[in-house]
Amino acid sequence: MGNCREISAQYQIANALAAQSLQKDKKQILPVCPASVNALMDDRLVSNRVDLGELVIPVNLIVGVAKTSDQVNHYTSEFLPIPAPNSKFAERWMRIYEVFYLHEVNSNVIKCYEYLGKFYVADGLKRVSVAKFLSVSTMRAQVVRILPIRTDTREAQQYFDFLFQYRLTHLYQLQFTQPGFFEQFQSALGNGPSYLWSEGDRSRFLMHWNTIEEAFRKAYGGLLRLTTADALVVLMRKYSYEQILQMESWVLARIFQASWKELYALSFPNLAVVGLRQAVPYPQTA
Repeated sequence: MGNCREISAQYQIANALAAQSLQKDKKQILPVCPASVNALMDDRLVSNRVDLGELVIPVNLIVGVAKTSDQVNHYTSEFLPIPAPNSKFAERWMRIYEVFYLHEVNSNVIKCYEYLGKFYVADGLKRVSVAKFLSVSTMRAQVVRILPIRTDTREAQQYFDFLFQYRLTHLYQLQFTQPGFFEQFQSALGNGPSYLWSEGDRSRFLMHWNTIEEAFRKAYGGLLRLTTADALVVLMRKYSYEQILQMESWVLARIFQASWKELYALSFPNLAVVGLRQAVPYPQTA
């Protein structure tokens, strides 16, 4: 192993963060895919499954484990490692850390199920734990999509809208909570509602996506019930796509903050906006 002392120190940091998280809430262990979905993972129920093959998926959309096992108790809800630094688990975690960080290699493919636009790990929990600790933005994964039963719920409708969008963009980053926002996004780009994205379109978008996502996180820190894609559409009513792609993260964060009235109205449609302003942290800028 490379610099053992440095790697061991990093595990101790991750382990201490896990302890802090559990001290606040002992229920913060790794979420398991809903029981109804576990049933759909049965290999005999192939009509409910779509093998998507190998994809590059956003790490922040990996939210839990596919099936209940003893490994669930080894992680917090944020995939932080719980076992002690002198455990066999820690030893294996540190080996993966060395490959990820010191050698800058992320070649191993995890296996997961996708349900309602989120990912649940079937194989590769330690790799996901290390990736999240290192703030890695994407990972390669073998993905099987579990199709939900079509209902009239808003969640189901949003997901089936996403499936239409995914066929055009092949992007998991573009998930909207507001009806018609994907069409607005396409229009702002000068595209028709059914425009099929090219590889060049995707590459250019992904080149700037982390900056946009970081800015939205700085501005609101998860306070709003909106996705980054929702907020991006609101910004594109004032700025062109080209202008936004040229902005630095701190500039975008301030612009997101300046759009708080529109964003709050979307996030909390049944509440008065007045008075909520004090709850929004001002973005930290460089």
